[in-house]
Amino acid sequence: MMANATKLPIVMQALPRWDGKYASTSLNIAKELSKTRWVFYVDHPFTTKDAWFGSDRRDVAFRKPIWKKDASISYAPFDEYPRLVVISTEPTPIINFLPESFVYNWAERYANWQVWQTINRVLEQYLVTSFIYINSFDPTFSRVNTHLEMALKVYHCVDNIAGERYIARHGVRREKEFAQNADVVISTSPALTQKFNATTTRSVCVPNAADFNLFNKPSLSEPEEFNQIGHPRILYMGNIGLRLDYNNLEWLAKTYTDLQLVFVGPKDAREFKGEGLEKCPNVWFLGAKPYERLNDYVCAADVCLIPFEPSDLTKYIYPLKINEYLATGKPVVSSRFADLSDFKSVIYPYSSKEELYNAIRRALEEDNPQKAALRKQVARQNTWEERGKRFNRILEEALLAKQCNGKSAPESNIMEGAME
Repeated sequence: MMANATKLPIVMQALPRWDGKYASTSLNIAKELSKTRWVFYVDHPFTTKDAWFGSDRRDVAFRKPIWKKDASISYAPFDEYPRLVVISTEPTPIINFLPESFVYNWAERYANWQVWQTINRVLEQYLVTSFIYINSFDPTFSRVNTHLEMALKVYHCVDNIAGERYIARHGVRREKEFAQNADVVISTSPALTQKFNATTTRSVCVPNAADFNLFNKPSLSEPEEFNQIGHPRILYMGNIGLRLDYNNLEWLAKTYTDLQLVFVGPKDAREFKGEGLEKCPNVWFLGAKPYERLNDYVCAADVCLIPFEPSDLTKYIYPLKINEYLATGKPVVSSRFADLSDFKSVIYPYSSKEELYNAIRRALEEDNPQKAALRKQVARQNTWEERGKRFNRILEEALLAKQCNGKSAPESNIMEGAME
């Protein structure tokens, strides 16, 4: 029975697109799952506005949006993951601005039906008869419309949806509805897992991780931007938006001008509140960088920073960057924004602006090869490979539980060798 279950392909609808600007938990999990089974990663649909006016998506040579001539509805963008198939759907109507109403509900059902017309076509091409369905933080697109058999229904929560202003409008209630009816809810932090425990007994945690091999490798060259930046360099890597504690950061930059604060990542046009930081001569905004080069920027720092403001939004976060920082061996200073007790031996926490400065000074003074090795050891235990195996075990256990309840999980007839 278990052997059959592990052959079931996965359909994953995820909010992050496969070629998005940021490292994606959803895509990293999809990659790992595709090592043992077929995974159909459904690209978050563009809207008709994107089709008319364009979008900020990075163009890829073989990738054409489906509304353009000669576009393909499915493709395998990763040579190293041949069983990971991306599905691209047609643009959907612009409906998020609508209030909750009969009109919105009808339009949402239509958009979901439209998306599944494309998914069904691809699944039929691969001779899929049954599948595991995972909705990864995209609950407004969680209405499954298929004649095929859905063996398992999973909700994958990667953040507090109430804090995501755009998708929260309709996403909060849709997430609750879908989670209540899911066979299992998998979340990325203990706080999120506890949140879903209030509505379902099938809530488990699979935290975020890091590409250890990428961030652990020695930097071949220091980025040119650092030629004009002195030491000590205090670096933050990630989206520069709503979560940051700008008041503490501005105080730090203005009070201790010997510290060089370096920000690597895109500014969120709607949420950036660091205008005061931009005026400080010892603050450097280097912009977004290719993911494969981030290791070079972290390695050029003296201390890595997670300066999130404690709030109802950030308490649910298990930050991707913590294991990426640790994999380089660099000291990490973090605010007490969430439960980071698993990292208490390898980070310097702070609760106030004075503690922030003291933590940075301690991190600089106490750094040594032994501490760097310990940080790397912790990061080595938190890899995407390990998380993928844990995710797979949860799926298998959920399928087995359905079998024990008299609901058999069928074996898929997916066409072997279709991508080979």
